[in-house]
Amino acid sequence: MKLLALVLLLSAFSSLSLTEVVNSFIKSCPSFFLQNPKIHTDYIVPTVFTGRQYKMICQRWNNNYRFATVYDTERRIPVYSAYTFLQQGQIKRSDEWKIEPQLEDFKKYEDKREMIVSPNDEETVNKIKKQAVDLDYKDTGFTRGHVFPNQYGANQDQADSTFTLTNIAPQTDVSNGQWAAQVETPMMKDLKNSCTLDQNHLAYIVTGAVPGEKWIRITRNNEEIKNGINIPSYYWSAFCCTDKKDIKKLVFRAYLAKLDNFDLRTPDISKLNKRLTELYGKDFSVFPGL
Repeated sequence: MKLLALVLLLSAFSSLSLTEVVNSFIKSCPSFFLQNPKIHTDYIVPTVFTGRQYKMICQRWNNNYRFATVYDTERRIPVYSAYTFLQQGQIKRSDEWKIEPQLEDFKKYEDKREMIVSPNDEETVNKIKKQAVDLDYKDTGFTRGHVFPNQYGANQDQADSTFTLTNIAPQTDVSNGQWAAQVETPMMKDLKNSCTLDQNHLAYIVTGAVPGEKWIRITRNNEEIKNGINIPSYYWSAFCCTDKKDIKKLVFRAYLAKLDNFDLRTPDISKLNKRLTELYGKDFSVFPGL
């Protein structure tokens, strides 16, 4: 009986260790989400769409969670990534692209606990059904557009973790550069100027992509898949933090860019939620209840 109990206990621990594709962000990686200032046991999680195609990922790299992503396995792009910002350290850019093995269903990956380097051998690539791989972007004319940007990494491990294809959606060179110059760089300055940033006060950021009508074709088992990787029509981002001038107040900022002509807007949070609800065709809220 004692032996059976031990086996069951070890089995439970084993299953707990394999929860990077999760059923609940709050149970698995709550630190990337703002605690409700009114109810400190509650967390503010952006809308998670229902349906089997949408997967919640606690992005794990080098034995730690680095950020959280809702991933669309049919369009092979993220809905959004949620992450925190304190102050970035000295980091170098990595070009080692990774995938999330737990999205896939085959034995080679059944014991993988964290993201792995994107495969480039034909046999393995053919078995990757629910996400993009590095080779899918080759000679397409599209860049791998970060959702959680590399430059926001607090340290080298977190920066490296952003180079996973589950944190990537297609952008042109032009729109990628415009998003970096007109959103990521100014937003970082705004975070530093407007937010209280210390170990007890982080900035909470959510960045996402709205699906478009066009696709990148991919190949699996020598068959071309027309609807391979969706090309987003919009990128958006929003942050919430404690006001630098008054720790009793919260600061919000939001950005929404139409990518084809890079029409950038900076709505307030309620208007962003309303517009994203229209664009997704489903009720959506970035910071529900606030």
